[in-house]
Amino acid sequence: MKKLLLIVILMMTLPLFVVEANGVPYLTFTYSSTNGRFVYTQDAYIPLSRKQTFEDITLDNPQDITFDEHDIMYIADRDLGIILVYDEINQTTKTIGEGILEGPTGVHVGFDGHVYVADFITKKAYQFAPNNDDTYNLVQTYEKPLNSPFFSDDDPFDPTKITTDNANNVYVLLAGNINGLAQYKNDGTFFGYFGGNSIPASWQNTVTFLFFDEETRRNLFQIIPDPVYNIATDQDGLILTTTKGLDGYLKLNIANFVLNRSVWGFDNNEDLFVGPYETIFSVTSEGYIVEYGPDGSVLFIFSGTDTSNIQGLFQGPTSIAVNSKSQIYVLDNQTASLQVFVPTSFANLVHSAIELYQDGRYVEALEPWQQVLEQNALFDLANQGLGDAYFAEMNYEEALYYYEVARNQQGYSDAFWEVRNDVLLNSGAFIIVFLFVVLLFSIGGKYLKLNDILLKPVKVVNEKIKDYKLIKELKFGFYLMTHPVDGYYGIKRENKASYLSATIYFLLFFIMYLIFIFETNFLFNPLIRSQIDIFEQIISIFLPYILFVLANYLVCSIRDGEGSFKDVFVATSYSLLPAIIGLPLMTLISQGLTLNEAFLFDFGMLVIYVLTGFYLVMMVKEIHYYEMKATVGNILITIFTAIMILVVVFIVYLLLGEVVQLFLDIIREVTVRG
Repeated sequence: MKKLLLIVILMMTLPLFVVEANGVPYLTFTYSSTNGRFVYTQDAYIPLSRKQTFEDITLDNPQDITFDEHDIMYIADRDLGIILVYDEINQTTKTIGEGILEGPTGVHVGFDGHVYVADFITKKAYQFAPNNDDTYNLVQTYEKPLNSPFFSDDDPFDPTKITTDNANNVYVLLAGNINGLAQYKNDGTFFGYFGGNSIPASWQNTVTFLFFDEETRRNLFQIIPDPVYNIATDQDGLILTTTKGLDGYLKLNIANFVLNRSVWGFDNNEDLFVGPYETIFSVTSEGYIVEYGPDGSVLFIFSGTDTSNIQGLFQGPTSIAVNSKSQIYVLDNQTASLQVFVPTSFANLVHSAIELYQDGRYVEALEPWQQVLEQNALFDLANQGLGDAYFAEMNYEEALYYYEVARNQQGYSDAFWEVRNDVLLNSGAFIIVFLFVVLLFSIGGKYLKLNDILLKPVKVVNEKIKDYKLIKELKFGFYLMTHPVDGYYGIKRENKASYLSATIYFLLFFIMYLIFIFETNFLFNPLIRSQIDIFEQIISIFLPYILFVLANYLVCSIRDGEGSFKDVFVATSYSLLPAIIGLPLMTLISQGLTLNEAFLFDFGMLVIYVLTGFYLVMMVKEIHYYEMKATVGNILITIFTAIMILVVVFIVYLLLGEVVQLFLDIIREVTVRG
């Protein structure tokens, strides 16, 4: 939903893009976890140039770009059949692979300084080693393995991209291969696959896994993993992958497990690249460039689709790379060009803070992070960085604030642990005095009858109001909790409750629910206060309640149930009392817990769910006088009926809309002709 919203915003603003004095034809966004939405931010990168010709070589169909440690540029051009090597400082050009390559689509410079190329046409990958005379020799070829259980004779072998790790193992991306990256030793020995996607854990997939074999799942249901689309390597030699249809990127460890993933991302990434500060850059097929922090948080989103030949926008981006100066280079095969973006002072400030942050120099990063927040108070990574800086300074209360703004649950939990310990240590004397006073009152209550004296005002008030009918009905809910069978009998046969008391209980439940979602510690509450829509919450509570009551009454009316509509309505409301008591209690308890005690919160919520469910089951059983087997069947049919009511109402709504539109069209036609 957030991704769709951003795309809509970008598409709405694209027609308004005009090149300003600073040469920026686009808006720049960042993502704010505090508000749960994308916000405008200062320009991070400015388009510098667009280039098509390098000395006497003109790009034709550029597919991939990368840099070595000396900022030498390598471009794979499929139609030229070469790797273009360009020294931007000395303005010199040379080529790799003439006479060998036919359709290179991927290029990578390994940790060993060798150039690795994937060629889609020759169906091979290559390794070229540099010579002292600035030429390159072919030293290794990576091709489809023979007599391998991973490949049959009919299996395609179509290399599109290539990368290596810090052990110089080679990873070849094969077009459409669902198994992952073909993994080779540097000497060309194939030894398996790496980094393949898993099948999504949906209900449909779970059911088909239970009842069908692998061949049926693949052929009949087309349940296969999505093939990896592009790859990159970070400074530690870890592999990153991106897949069409899946959001953002994944970073894998050497054991082939997901180590890190983007917090958010587009699902149509064309390429990704790890920059000098371990930030990750991606470019989408629509031309949007995203820079992620090392933790996967979104730093900047900018650029877009070019419809008017504007520098800084793209028609068909294919690859992205970043040099040591954080300058971004993007290839566009529709215009056969290379566009260059340079970072602004704001981006440089963010990068300098990230560099200190990544080195563990949190205190030194404090000032640059503060400068970032002065320019954009909603910058997530800056709030995270300040939280870490204050934590390192043992200023835990300040760290709490910034961790909460950044919605960093682990950091907040660690800081709160320290604050709580400090409070407990400094409150030892108060705790002892409090326990002593409680002990005195317990002794005094037993021998001096202090309880009678202290509780006398309460008893006086209780004597005055206990005979009111509404008070009796409300107090009856507590009797029902301890005597459910007698309690539901009292509702059904003895009129111990009314529409008014039941409505009060339901409204109390809704109020307690609102308190719960607004005030529960964010360690245990995924909702963002500013994003909570009261109308949506009303619908989410009132609609299921009304549907359940109505459906249960209708079902029981034709299944020999004895309960009236009033009985079902009242008893259902009274069954919510465990949640009415439990939700505010759990809200209060959550304020004193850290993630280390999360099991206490989870257990408390489980008790609320179980008790509420128990009373609802007992309500159906006792109100309609069913046996347990019939009760379970009735509840299942009630749920199905509620869903059908919702579907029918939706269909009627659509039909009424069509009828109204028909009448409006008739009236409009009559008006025009009249």
